[in-house]
Parts: sequence; C-alpha cells; structure tokens
Amino acid sequence: MTEGELRDQMVSFARRMITTGLVRGTSGNLSAREPGAETCLITPSGVDYDSMKAEDVVLVDLSGRPVSPGLKPSVDTPIHVAIYRARPDAGACIHTHSLYAAAFSTVGREIPPLITESAGYLGGAVRVMEYVPPAQPDTGELVAAGLGRGRAVLLPNHGVIAVGETLKKAFDAAMAVEEGANIAYIALQLGQPALVTDAEVARMHEFIHFHYGQR
Repeated sequence: MTEGELRDQMVSFARRMITTGLVRGTSGNLSAREPGAETCLITPSGVDYDSMKAEDVVLVDLSGRPVSPGLKPSVDTPIHVAIYRARPDAGACIHTHSLYAAAFSTVGREIPPLITESAGYLGGAVRVMEYVPPAQPDTGELVAAGLGRGRAVLLPNHGVIAVGETLKKAFDAAMAVEEGANIAYIALQLGQPALVTDAEVARMHEFIHFHYGQR
C-alpha cells in the first residue's frame, strides 16, 4: 500500500469513528504505518473529521517529531509512537471515547468476555490499566506498558486504546470493545451473565485471526 492510499484509508476510518459513535466532534485519534516502518501517519490535532483531507494527516517519526512541515499532529502522538516502538506487530492504533466502554473505565471495571465473537477477537476480557496522568513525559510508555500484548485496554476515566495489524483490524477491535461493553451493561442489569470460557476464547481467537475468511 502506498502512503497516499494509507492516508485515504485513515480519512475513511476517521469518519467511520464518528458515524459509528466511537467518538464525537474532534475527540479521539488514529494512526497507521507500513509494517516495520520507522514512521507513522497520525490524525492532526483539532481538525474536524468530516472536513479532514488526506494531505492533513501528519507523518511523524517514532519519537513523535513531524517529518515535514504541516499541521500539528494529535496531542496523543506520544502514546501512538510508544506503542509502535513496543509492538512491532502493530500496524494501526485507534483511541476512542465510545460511550459504554468509557462508562466501564470510570468505575475501574474490566469488560467481561460475554460474546464469543467479540471476546475471541479481543482475546478475552478488556482490562482497565492504572490511571495515567495525560501530557506527562512518560505517558506514552505507561500506556504502551498497560496495553502490553493485548488488542485493547481501557484508560481509566477516559476511553479505549485498540491496536491491530491494519487499520481495519484496529477499528474492528475498537468496535468489539464497545459491543462487549454495551452487552455487558445490559446483561448485568438482567442478572449474573455467564462468561465465555478461557478455552473457548482461545479457540475463537485462533479461528478469527488465522483461519476465518478468504486466505
């Protein structure tokens, strides 16, 4: 995929974040890179996704410095680049403020694995990491450590960080987090929901990521 194609894809997924309710206004952000690249593309700070153009997306190195003059990158750039430094497998990262997932983050409660597909996609429960003060020198490293090897993690009193090998996989992970949170909220009102077993989560994770679809 060329850089231009990746920029176009980022604009498309940024707008999908709005239409699917993962974010509102100019909140949230996303980034992507070619496999193994020492740079990444990230959404600009404070630019409306409906009017954002491919050329507005900012190219930064993995220290977070813009590679060429242009718009300012997202204020969360240190988190994205820290994740890429820690996760060679990550080709995209998305930060959302989706409603139900954010609600779970405010009570410090993980999203339990209740639906086989979403739990299998994510690899189990979505944990809540320890609170990290924003805009500190080590914020990026702390969030990357909190994510660990997972596909998603809840940021306390904030929202979601999700990653994937591609933009689609990162977006699908963020959607799976919100679906899981929405269903968990409803199920907990009805009674004590049954969890998907660890063995079934592992089986579905293997099937979804390595066998499902046209390969």
